[in-house]
Amino acid sequence: MKDNLPWHFLVNPAAARGRARRWWALHLPQIERALPGLSWEMSSPEVSLTDLAERAVRSGRRRIVGVGGDGTHHDILNGLVAAGLPEDLVYLPLPTGSGNDWVRTLGVPRRLSDWLGMLSSARTIRHTVGVLHYRSQAFGGGMPQQRYFLNVAGMAYDAEVVRRAEKSQFKRRLLYPVLTLAYLGEYLAPTVKLAWDEGQATCPVHTINLGLGRYSGGGMSLVPQADPQRGDFALTYARRLPIWKILLHSWRFYTTTIGRVPGVTTTTTHALTATPTEGKLELEADGEWLGYGPVRAEVFPQRLAVLVPQKSTDHD
Repeated sequence: MKDNLPWHFLVNPAAARGRARRWWALHLPQIERALPGLSWEMSSPEVSLTDLAERAVRSGRRRIVGVGGDGTHHDILNGLVAAGLPEDLVYLPLPTGSGNDWVRTLGVPRRLSDWLGMLSSARTIRHTVGVLHYRSQAFGGGMPQQRYFLNVAGMAYDAEVVRRAEKSQFKRRLLYPVLTLAYLGEYLAPTVKLAWDEGQATCPVHTINLGLGRYSGGGMSLVPQADPQRGDFALTYARRLPIWKILLHSWRFYTTTIGRVPGVTTTTTHALTATPTEGKLELEADGEWLGYGPVRAEVFPQRLAVLVPQKSTDHD
């Protein structure tokens, strides 16, 4: 992408368990040489990434770089939407966090030299945005909430694992697959009424995933049918399964074959409602724990322009 507009970087110092602050200080001179005229801001406990993003757009910034992982991009997206998501806005992820599942779908390189080399020939895609409506407390209690997401939203067991992982001191990318198996014996599957474009079901569920990107949880592919440019969600849900069956098919979490597991449904939809009829339904999005069902998800009418490599493929 070649234009004269300066890039404005929004840095999450807490990304990668706090290592992003040191990473930024170390690599800023190299980035400034490649992109003269850049500006940057760092989030803090007093000023969130969401606030910084909204303020940047309202002040006229139209080239935004998010420095961090999946949670960073999630928070920035919500600020961009709050500012109106202008048509001429372009977003670029610079992956430094411990969770970089979204950029894997996009093919954005993680090595800084490759990332800088990508910029001269990069192209812009119109990325679908999802919106989630949910509650702050279980069983329909608390206040109505709304969040936007770019990658994958997960409900039921997926969200419970995220909630537990957030309390861990270990690197989430390594921890998440372990936790995915660790709490199976304690999990109580809620019974959920699901309704999507062309179907409905009421059953005890192990997990429900809505995907715009294809990867989550440190490289798992629970929504391999996702396409961020298609304008819909990939929907995968698994009915309550015995532990032995989950363990037997756990290798499929990292392939495109999750839909071959008996009891797992994969499809696409523009909207989904998930209403718990027995038990509580938890929700996460982009690796951030959000709240509780009932959940209503829909495709946001506006798209986000995202800069990606000329040939965008899965990139480790």
